[in-house]
Amino acid sequence: MSRARAQQKFFLGVEAEAAFGRHGLRRCDHPECTAEGRFPAPKSRESRDGRWLFCLDHVRQYNAGWDFFRGMTDADIEKYQREDALGHRPTWKIGTKPQEEDPKVWVKDDLGILADVGIRMGEARRKSPAELRLPPRERDALQALGFDLAALTLPLGKGVLKKQYKTMVKRYHPDANGGDRDAEERLKSITQAYAYLQSRGYT
Repeated sequence: MSRARAQQKFFLGVEAEAAFGRHGLRRCDHPECTAEGRFPAPKSRESRDGRWLFCLDHVRQYNAGWDFFRGMTDADIEKYQREDALGHRPTWKIGTKPQEEDPKVWVKDDLGILADVGIRMGEARRKSPAELRLPPRERDALQALGFDLAALTLPLGKGVLKKQYKTMVKRYHPDANGGDRDAEERLKSITQAYAYLQSRGYT
């Protein structure tokens, strides 16, 4: 290509860019195209990577060669498809959801107003274990089994519930309390609480 022809092509390109800018349009992202880019296409499977804008011809060409799963193994593809059914959200067994602290405060506080009322920037308010977010019935059942909610952390370790249940049964069994009626009633509530927590996924 001659120098004069190259310069002509360059200035035509600049002129086209200026025309697009004047009319608020976007040029096609294909390097050799001067048409309007009206059709979005993903740059990768990660949405944060943004997207291209192509003209109709080039978006068709791009889509024909686009493979969302390119570079993934068969196992990765199968895992992605399973998680896609739930919108890629985390899951857990009932009653074993990890307890979280309050969200951090992300407000800019140059004057320290929030600090005056005990809130520090970037720090979550510490929740004592006694403030575990539990449904009332689960809270009552744990207390019936003798758990100290102020020292309890969830999820319980494997076998912890069963071990606590056995301890409480030995303590309140009628044979160990001379047939005491109160101990017998307490034993009933312990058995009911244990069965309920098992139904809620506690182990």
